[in-house]
Amino acid sequence: MGDIIDPKHEALVLHVFGRICGVLDMRGFEFRPLRRRSRGVGKFRSITYGYTRIGQPLVTIDLYTPRTMKPRKLDAIIRVICHELAHHQSPPAIVRIGWKRVRMIHHPRFWDQYRANVSKCSEDELLRVYFSSPKEFGI
Repeated sequence: MGDIIDPKHEALVLHVFGRICGVLDMRGFEFRPLRRRSRGVGKFRSITYGYTRIGQPLVTIDLYTPRTMKPRKLDAIIRVICHELAHHQSPPAIVRIGWKRVRMIHHPRFWDQYRANVSKCSEDELLRVYFSSPKEFGI
C-alpha cells in the first residue's frame, strides 16, 4: 500500500492495540489507521487524534503528525486508544443544564473510566515500557 509511511510503526501499533484490548477485556474491536487525502501539504488545523462510533467495534487512530508526517509516540497513541475505548465503556450521558437536556460525550464518569484504562495499561508488564515516567528522568 503506497499510503503507509512506516510499516514497522503501524505493525507495532496494531500489536499494541491487541494487547490493550486484552488488558481492558474489550475483545472484538478492529483497529484502522487514519488515512489523509494529502499528506504533509498545505495547512493542517485538524486536532483529531482518533474517533470511534458507539455500537460499531471500530477504532480509527491518526498515527502520524499532520504537517511533518512523523510517527507519533507510542505513549500518546496508547492514551488515544484508551480514550476511544472509554467511549464504549462509558457511553454519552443525558444531562440537564437549566431547562435543556444536553447529551454530554465527555462527562465526569467518562474521564474516570479513561484514567482507569490508562492506569491498567501503565501497570501491564508489556505496555509499561512505552510509558515515560518523570521519575525515570529525575524530575
